[in-house]
Amino acid sequence: MQVQVLDRDGVRIVECVESITRVGDALGLVTACIEHGSTRLLLESRHLPAEFFELRSRFAGEFLQKLQNYRIRLAGVFPSERVYGERFSEFLSEAKRGRSFRAFAVRADPRPGSSPSSRALSSRPTSERENGR
Repeated sequence: MQVQVLDRDGVRIVECVESITRVGDALGLVTACIEHGSTRLLLESRHLPAEFFELRSRFAGEFLQKLQNYRIRLAGVFPSERVYGERFSEFLSEAKRGRSFRAFAVRADPRPGSSPSSRALSSRPTSERENGR
């Protein structure tokens, strides 16, 4: 799997920059995280197959379970929940409160000196971001 490593406030985050095609690709991402000394993974929805968004296919559940088995924390960027249908939107609503898989609407620009535009790559608590600290 092609990945890039981001450093956000001293925290290493592995970002998947290639399309996921099968559930087994999760193990390639686990390997990349281990190789780069990270337990955090960033994945944008555009890299996921259509099966991921169809909960009946069980792709999402199996993929996420593989990451959880190795304690990899996933931040998923899903720009618009409504695009994926009602059931997947409900799934994302639950994920926004999770510990091992969190869903975000946008990602922050990881370049040094840029201000965070999202919680996906921001390490500051929500209250600090909202207050402009």
